[in-house]
Amino acid sequence: MLERKPRLYTRLWRAFVLQVVLISATAAAGVYLAEFAIREILIVSALEHEAKYFWSRYAITHSTPAPNTNTLIGYLFDAGSAETPAEFANLSSGIHDLTTAFGTAVVHVSAQDDKRLYLVFDANNVRQLATYFGIAPLALLLMVLYSSAWVAYGLAQKAVSPVIRLARLVRDIDLETPDLATFEAQTAAVGGDAEIQQLTHALQHLMARVDQLIERERTFTREASHELRSPLTVIRLAGDNLLARSDLEPGVRGMVERMLRAARDMEELTEVLLLLARELEGGLAVQPVDINEVVLQELARTRLVFADKELAFAVDQRARLELDSAPRLVAVVFGNLLRNACSYTERGRVDITIGEHAVVIRDSGIGMSRESLGQVFKPYFRAAHARASGHGIGLSLVKRICDRFGWEIAIESEPECGTRVEVRLPAARVRPIDPAGVSSAA
Repeated sequence: MLERKPRLYTRLWRAFVLQVVLISATAAAGVYLAEFAIREILIVSALEHEAKYFWSRYAITHSTPAPNTNTLIGYLFDAGSAETPAEFANLSSGIHDLTTAFGTAVVHVSAQDDKRLYLVFDANNVRQLATYFGIAPLALLLMVLYSSAWVAYGLAQKAVSPVIRLARLVRDIDLETPDLATFEAQTAAVGGDAEIQQLTHALQHLMARVDQLIERERTFTREASHELRSPLTVIRLAGDNLLARSDLEPGVRGMVERMLRAARDMEELTEVLLLLARELEGGLAVQPVDINEVVLQELARTRLVFADKELAFAVDQRARLELDSAPRLVAVVFGNLLRNACSYTERGRVDITIGEHAVVIRDSGIGMSRESLGQVFKPYFRAAHARASGHGIGLSLVKRICDRFGWEIAIESEPECGTRVEVRLPAARVRPIDPAGVSSAA
């Protein structure tokens, strides 16, 4: 299953929002720095220089008046004088922010020769200066940046929209029955730049190749399956005639029986291939299948084949499952799994559990190593220690059928401890079962 990731439009929108947030944060920091620079660098520095200049003039003549301008007013009092205004009384030497009934002010306090100088700068002008030299230019800059970011977002959205439309077309392709003409018409209408056109042509070519390969596979599967039926029928009939003779030597009879088993396996494989071919072509007959009944029927056939082994069988039916499928395909899946369980168990037991949406087959046979378990679904693979006959096709065929119809198969096994196979049927309908028939043993 593909990992769910953000859409391209979503990523573009996030990038745009992040850009706006960064611009806004930078603007706010710029306004703060502008106000800080005006206050600390311009105002504080000017007040300190003004105080030094006054005290140098005062040292020459004590009649030097305190500064008095539109934005700066100076007050000179004796230290501890009762004439000192109450708002200045507790101020120490240095810079202070002062709030009065007339507004805010920046006050610089300095002392010399028992005299204290209070320089008061109107702080309301600071905000005006910050507005004129900070906020107004930054606001204009923000408008330009936001407009350019929005235009860039629109251009990026327009550039990637053909890619998004193309991705949606590819997502909606039905690879089992592709409509090449419709796909070519839809992709031709996508538009876009030269790179998009190249991608469109490449996808059209790929779809044509996929359509050819699917048709080739269907034709081969259908024709090969039909052609194999006739020689297999001849082999089976000849084998049955040989077994009917009473003068066959035991060794020859055994070879004929093995030959017939191989022929039956090939007939089953041929039938499954035909069913899969019909399913691909939409001609597979689907009907409600009672999973419990199919499992019990395949178990009965398996018991006949392995009647010479010392095996005990137990069936635990905890629910009744019904699935819309081809009965023969369901029989192939569980028939192969039951025969495998018996083939790799010389003596012991095979337990079948039918529960909600799952069938579990557990045997007490020779089991498999971890290395073998990783390759068990590969065609023609047989474990190195396998003692049963077979060609290694059964499990790969079972896996192919399960994958095709959305069933899930899982195998757990340990050497000499047996094997557990679970087939999950998510789409199966679950019905309660009669408690009297919950479990049975054979």
